[in-house]
Amino acid sequence: MPLVDYSDSEASEHGETSRNKVEEIHVIGKSLPRRDLKRKSGEISTSHLPPLPDAFHDLYASNSRVSTQDDPTLHGGRQRGTPHVEGQWPSHVYIEWYPTSAESSKLATLIKKLNDEVFGGETKLQSLLQSELGAELPVHISLSRSLMLLTDERQPFVDTFKHFLDKSAARPFEVYVTGLQWVTNYEKIRRFLVLQLARPVENTLNKLLWASNETAKAFNKPTIYVRSEVEPTEVRPRGRGMRGSRPRGRSSAVIRVNDIQDCTPYFHVSIAWSHGSLSSDVGAGIRSKYSAEIEELSISVKAVKVKIGNAVTSMPLSANVVDTAGIIGV
Repeated sequence: MPLVDYSDSEASEHGETSRNKVEEIHVIGKSLPRRDLKRKSGEISTSHLPPLPDAFHDLYASNSRVSTQDDPTLHGGRQRGTPHVEGQWPSHVYIEWYPTSAESSKLATLIKKLNDEVFGGETKLQSLLQSELGAELPVHISLSRSLMLLTDERQPFVDTFKHFLDKSAARPFEVYVTGLQWVTNYEKIRRFLVLQLARPVENTLNKLLWASNETAKAFNKPTIYVRSEVEPTEVRPRGRGMRGSRPRGRSSAVIRVNDIQDCTPYFHVSIAWSHGSLSSDVGAGIRSKYSAEIEELSISVKAVKVKIGNAVTSMPLSANVVDTAGIIGV
């Protein structure tokens, strides 16, 4: 079974391109003596290959499903916060970050140092930066909780978030790491070692959080970081499945920067996790002693992603957006 299905026109186009490349290589190979061909081959193999496109990673954003039941033994003892229910799709809005090899190495060294120096050589901290096979993995900044969507809500959810993202006037930005922190997930099941983040220029993280929370409220889903009693600024789309509906802005509403709660202290990137508790003294000691090792790190943000089940939609941030009314003028 092919990994990606293409239409007939796409298959023909790709096939023609591949044949052209094969013919080109064949011609070059014939025109070179064997000794020179080996030298050229060596040069190609040692050169730096271009990075994979971002869309490639979205095709393999989830591991293969090996069980239809929730089994913590298949996931290092981790337990699903929300039980799997047929017909409901776990969903998440987030910013993805692929650390460079140097950045990943620095963070891996920090995690190992904590296991050696703080936890007595026991591997209590499980890295989120590498798979069990040693492959480098992306990490993320969460902009929503794990939400459960019905089948008919999937595309309307993506469309609604795109609507609010456009209204947020968020542009690409850089966010800087300020230190380390310990946080616990909402279900109080796991503890995470996280990178704390500074408030970026133009308050962009809070703008993106606003867009995500407005989308969650439109679907009667829980928000993240902000007070749940805050009323949505948009009319909720109609219908249980949201089919054929679209959020409509109120003509009298103008959302400004001052109207948005500043949730900067809550934004973070998880880099490791563990079970069990940690005393406040140990946590404070880790923050004060090791935070300086990662304060030079920064994250370049050019897109926001919405993952529903195994499907990932990437929404680029436009550098040409003009915000003339605070955050959004309606």
